[in-house]
Formats: sequence, structure tokens, C-alpha cells
Amino acid sequence: MNLSARNFTAHQEKTLRALSYCRTSALGGHIDACDECGNLSISYNSCRNRHCPQCQGHKKEEWIRKREADLLPCSYYHLVFTLPEELNGLSIANPTLVYKTLFEAAWATLNQFGNTEGIQLGMIAVLHTWGQNLSLHPHLHCIVPG
Repeated sequence: MNLSARNFTAHQEKTLRALSYCRTSALGGHIDACDECGNLSISYNSCRNRHCPQCQGHKKEEWIRKREADLLPCSYYHLVFTLPEELNGLSIANPTLVYKTLFEAAWATLNQFGNTEGIQLGMIAVLHTWGQNLSLHPHLHCIVPG
């Protein structure tokens, strides 16, 4: 995988490389044998990268099940807070500051609406740093009970 033509951080390159190697011969493999019929099959090793949809999908499903157990008996709203495109470069240079500020701004905005109505809001927020076309697009998906 040639990543040098793009402007990825070292962490992003490492992640993309791991995902591209997941369950391929690049990570080695092992032979599985059926105890009943003796059939042999080769299975390639997983990358175990937390971003990998191929080998970490079960963890996403587990997270969803746990969140469902926390749901209140009410309607929920899906809100998206997007970082202005002009700040995308800053999110690469200083992700900790930018993403912390994005979470704080989203919560402050929702809290202000709640205070205006005299109610205490809550939310679950998940940071996505890429858009559907894998371009840099930092945004928060927020689930708000209503």
C-alpha cells in the first residue's frame, strides 16, 4: 500500500496499513482442523486494530447492546455537530485540543437549550474523523433523549 502520496500522520498510516493487512498472509496465519472430519483450513490472522471493521465488528455490536440496556423509555434524537472545514488542518496538527473542544462545544450548545427550557439534557456522543469517502471530516454523532 503506497501511502506516501497522501498527507497522513504516522498514526493514520499505521492504522491504514494494519487494516489493509487484516486477515491476509501479510500477518501470518494458522491451520484449523475439524475434530470430527479432519478437514483442514487456513485462517489468516487479524490485525486487532480498534478501527478495523473486519475483525473488530463484534466489539461495535457489543457496545451497541450495552448502550441499549441504558436507554430511557422515551424518544431519541440524532444530532450531528461538524467541525468547520477551515479547522480540518488544525485537527491533524492538534487532535486532542480540537476534538476535546468539539465535544465541549456540542455539550455546551445542548446544555444551553436545556437550560432555556428548564430541563437537564443528556447525550451519548461518538467522534467520527472521516466522511463516507474517507476524506477528513471531523464530526460528532450525538444521541439525545427527548
